[in-house]
Amino acid sequence: MQDVDFRERVSGKSYVSLLEDIHRETKPKSYFEIGVQFGDTIKLAECATIGVDPRFKCETNIIGRKPSCQLFQQTSDAFFQEHNPSTILGKHIDLAFLDGMHLFEFLLRDFISTEKYCAPESIIALHDCLPPGFYMTSRDIADANHPHSAFPGWWAGDVWKIVPTLKQYRPELSITITDSAPTGLVVITRLDPANETLSVNYEKIIAAFEPIDRNEFTRYWASVPIVSAGSLDLQAFQPFQREKQ
Repeated sequence: MQDVDFRERVSGKSYVSLLEDIHRETKPKSYFEIGVQFGDTIKLAECATIGVDPRFKCETNIIGRKPSCQLFQQTSDAFFQEHNPSTILGKHIDLAFLDGMHLFEFLLRDFISTEKYCAPESIIALHDCLPPGFYMTSRDIADANHPHSAFPGWWAGDVWKIVPTLKQYRPELSITITDSAPTGLVVITRLDPANETLSVNYEKIIAAFEPIDRNEFTRYWASVPIVSAGSLDLQAFQPFQREKQ
């Protein structure tokens, strides 16, 4: 069956450029990243930084002007079992970027665990939640080269399902879905590190999980509000400036 193609709706400023804008405008004092891989996004930080990845492949200078940069070559689940990021950073997480394993339950756990070490003024950014093709949302990375895919080699997995999940279970969160190329960037604010709704309902959420079908995927695209990454009002965030006042 022919793939769908929503690339025109997710052709805004690249997610790396938008993350760079967020760093520049909000000036975080601490940064946390899951899914470092080549280092293209972690290198943007100029503050105390933690990077978590089971297999680093950094090919660039990721230290830059950081006062500290601690890397943990392990899964995010193992990291949170063994470490307290606030203790490592000396404060809560100001800005986090979650781009780990491209499966819904992994990102859900990463969000739950990361929020616990944030402040209400913090920001969590999620990658790959606007996949422009259906076949790239398979739970099997082998389907990245599906013969009918309009995006050969692309694999975003089913992490986009976290958006409707957060809207259902955490409606008080501010969730901004941007058209950052190539697979979107979601910016989440109004966090609550004491909120245990997702943790309490985790097993229920997973039990209700069903494989994605084309109709569900199309409904998601029809219903989700998308904001232009190029016109995103970053001044509206300014979380760390408010924190100091």
